[in-house]
Amino acid sequence: MKKNNFYYLLLLSIVITSFFSCTPVSKITYMNNVNNEGWGISPIPPKHKIEIGDILMIKVISRNEESNKLFNVETNTNNANTTTTAANLYLNGFTVNTDGNIDLPNVGTVNIVNQTLDEAKETIANLAKEYIIDPYVIVKLANFEVTVLGEVNNPGTFPVYKENLTIFDALAMAGDINDYGNLRKVRIIRSNNNKKKVYYFDLTESKILQSNFYYLNNKDLVYVQPLKFKGLKKSQSQLLLSSLTTFAVLFNAILNFTKD
Repeated sequence: MKKNNFYYLLLLSIVITSFFSCTPVSKITYMNNVNNEGWGISPIPPKHKIEIGDILMIKVISRNEESNKLFNVETNTNNANTTTTAANLYLNGFTVNTDGNIDLPNVGTVNIVNQTLDEAKETIANLAKEYIIDPYVIVKLANFEVTVLGEVNNPGTFPVYKENLTIFDALAMAGDINDYGNLRKVRIIRSNNNKKKVYYFDLTESKILQSNFYYLNNKDLVYVQPLKFKGLKKSQSQLLLSSLTTFAVLFNAILNFTKD
C-alpha cells in the first residue's frame, strides 16, 4: 500500500512539474499567424486633437526680427546650446486652459480646443496676419507622454518627442513584457474628448497592426495584466533546480523503500 502511494506521489510530481514548465509558444509570442505575403499597417496615424491641459510649443516667425519678438516668448528651448527638458517645455509652453483657450502674446485669447495641431496652426496664422505679412507658424505638442504599467520590466511614464509612437515602441521603452505578463490581456486607458475609456487587445494576434491601438495617443495608459498563475510560475532556471531537487528526494525515498 505504501509503495502504491509512493508511485502516485511520483506521478503527481511529474505531472505538476510538466504543467508549470510548459507554456505554449503562441501565448508568449508577439503577432502570431503572420502570413508570408506581409500585412497592412494600421491606417493613417491618428491626429492629436488638442485637449484641456495640453501644453503647446508655439512659434510665429516672419522676416522681420522685431515682429518675431512680439509673438514669441524667449525660452531656453530656443537656444541650441541647452538641453530641451520636460521642465522648460512646461514652464515656457502655452497651456490650454479649462475654457479651451491659450493666451498668445500680442494676439490675446485663442480658442483651439478639439482642433488638430495643423488646424491650430492655421487658426494662429490667420490671427497673426493682422500684424505681420506671411507669418510662418509652428505648433508642437510639448507634453506627449505615455504610461506603461503592470508586468513590464521598467514601468513608468515616458515623455515622447516623436510622432507616430506605436504600442511596441512604448513596450520597448518599458523594458518589454516580463515573464509573468499576459500578452493576450493588455488594457489601454485612452482619453477621447476629455473622457477616459478602457479598451482591451491581444498582442499575440497580428491584427494588432491594423487596429486603432497600434499607434498610441497622448496620455495613453497601457496596463499589462499578469498571468493567471503568476504566483506559481517560475523561470526556467528556478524550475530546473526545483525539479532536480524534487527528483533527488524521490530517488532517495526509492532507495529507502528498497532497503525495507
